[in-house]
Amino acid sequence: MTNQLDITTNQFNLIDFSEASAFINIMPILGTHVELNFWGITLLTSKQRKKPLILPDINLEEPNSNTYIAGFSKIVFHEVVGGEISIELYDPAQTDSFLKNQQNESVILQRQWAFKPKESISVYELDCTSDWPAGACYLAIASKGQVQLTYEVSDCIPTRKFVLEPQKYGQPGWKKAAVAKSDVQRNPSLLKREPEEIKG
Repeated sequence: MTNQLDITTNQFNLIDFSEASAFINIMPILGTHVELNFWGITLLTSKQRKKPLILPDINLEEPNSNTYIAGFSKIVFHEVVGGEISIELYDPAQTDSFLKNQQNESVILQRQWAFKPKESISVYELDCTSDWPAGACYLAIASKGQVQLTYEVSDCIPTRKFVLEPQKYGQPGWKKAAVAKSDVQRNPSLLKREPEEIKG
């Protein structure tokens, strides 16, 4: 079953992209209707939060845990007026470091679509991993309209499952999966933290 959530304005803050991979087509001109696809978004649904994200028609397997989407999801921004993207490229020869130029500086791809700030405009910011070009990604979208998240209910799992088995639930070939797994192996206390403190 496919669910669609309205994540406009403050609801967007209940979506965690820190463990997500983004599939972004960087076009010279930003349209007024922008669709972005992700793998591995985390929904902050833990009942231990004062105001958790409510997922209609879903019985959470672990109510005190956040929810990881172990699959593709789509976010649509309506009435887009501008934005910005920055991708710090990974080194293809070394999966745990960034690409450097001759001055030993990180290679960063950037693009901006200027807009005039107004009260009617919301700026949605997120940090994630770009699938291609592969790198650490910062994205900002300025929108006057609705923002919608679409995902498959069958892809939703407790974040604890992803933390324990990132290679199983993370996107194949995703560089951060191995890092997330090794972090837990080095520091098992991560599993004892409150669910909302576990990213992904």
